[in-house]
Amino acid sequence: MNTSKGSKPPPPPARTRLDLNLLNVFDMVMTERHVTRAAERLDMTQSAVSNALNRLRRQFQDQLFVKAAKGVQPTPKAISLWPRIHQSLEELQDAVQPRHFDAASTRMRFRIAMTDITAALLTPHLHQCVHSQAPLATMFFVPDDPTVTGARLMRGEIDFVISIHPPRASIVQSMPLWSDALVAAARCDHPLLKSKLSLAAFCEAPQIAINAPGDDEMPGIIDTALDNRGLKRNVSLSINQFSIVTTILRDTDLITVLPARFTTPPYSHGLLATQPLPFSVPDVVVYLSWHQRSGNLPTHQWFRQAILEAATRFNMQTDKYFRGK
Repeated sequence: MNTSKGSKPPPPPARTRLDLNLLNVFDMVMTERHVTRAAERLDMTQSAVSNALNRLRRQFQDQLFVKAAKGVQPTPKAISLWPRIHQSLEELQDAVQPRHFDAASTRMRFRIAMTDITAALLTPHLHQCVHSQAPLATMFFVPDDPTVTGARLMRGEIDFVISIHPPRASIVQSMPLWSDALVAAARCDHPLLKSKLSLAAFCEAPQIAINAPGDDEMPGIIDTALDNRGLKRNVSLSINQFSIVTTILRDTDLITVLPARFTTPPYSHGLLATQPLPFSVPDVVVYLSWHQRSGNLPTHQWFRQAILEAATRFNMQTDKYFRGK
């Protein structure tokens, strides 16, 4: 190597110049995971978005997106690039033109993962809170599966998670919406619930077990509590949906365990009787979670507030019923 005195070090390689419009396309396709929807939100033609993606592929020397059953799937390279690109675009937007969110005109589509019971309890209030201010906004619910929901939130496939199992990650923020006691439930004239329920009677009674993930390898809170006492309940039917349980209980002698708020008349239609469980289990807590990259977005802040307002209305409605019992 020539290190003669007076020689100058070689200049650093020139930085690759990036078109900001291309990064906006990348960010939107990552958000939507669908070229057509990204084009609609960018007010571009689908072919223009496809051309932009081809330029990005040459720029980053990576495929970035591959076709999937429903839209496109980002490559590992695209996933690694997105957080910094997204954050940089947000900071640049805020510096140049601080955004004002106009709920009355927004056509945003908010994607939320939750179980069917959470949807049943919260949706009437949430729909009212959202559409009273944003009549053109839409909501899209997907099932909450704890084994994949966290990853979907990281990838930007969903905006929020409402679950008793909030994703565990340092870049996920969560807050509680409500807590609920678990109770034994059956049809109104079920003889087992006409008096105090004993532990032996509970374990012997034919029951419905509700396993929302549909995974036999994931025991629920009830079975874990009984197992810690060396006990086991008599499960004759396992289901993964809360929405059908009232109909099944109404026409059978089965009992089950439900969140107390789900057994109130607005949701059980007055068809269920309840008793406290004859053993101790902690209350379940329902959390709202979101990725921190979205925490300062005006659209997300507004929708998060709508969820909190809906949860407050739900709590007030069910608390009023419990006070009147």
